[in-house]
Amino acid sequence: MKFLIAILTIALVSRDCGNKSAIEASLADNTQHTVAIIYQASSRGFFEEITVSKQTITLSNDRSGKNIQSFETTTEHWNICLKLLAEIDLQRLPNIEAPTAMRDIDGAAHATLTIKESNQEIKSKIFDHEYPPTEIKTLVEKLLSFKKNSPKQ
Repeated sequence: MKFLIAILTIALVSRDCGNKSAIEASLADNTQHTVAIIYQASSRGFFEEITVSKQTITLSNDRSGKNIQSFETTTEHWNICLKLLAEIDLQRLPNIEAPTAMRDIDGAAHATLTIKESNQEIKSKIFDHEYPPTEIKTLVEKLLSFKKNSPKQ
């Protein structure tokens, strides 16, 4: 039984590593039109999702997806996001520890950063909304700035 678990673990870890390098290769090959960067924060009474792709910036405060605002992504914003994304070691992203744990006592919403490329994705561990780990802080702050600077409906 232990042998079977060890084999499955190795297979899953190998598959994850393959996914991560495919996304990194996509970023390096300038085929980043299929890449999406998603910041999501939620708690019992709060939800926020910011999705940035080469074509659009999508903002939502609605879990059901009915109330969504979309804006065209400028080349400048997209290039900044790609530059900030390139500074992150994507293989380490799922293992980066949160600097604070206010979410454990309902002091902050739970947040994650997800990088998607086609059908592959890399997701961070949960961290406190607006208190990201240092390694991803600049990118998260940039994503949050899209929400703050968006025209209100």
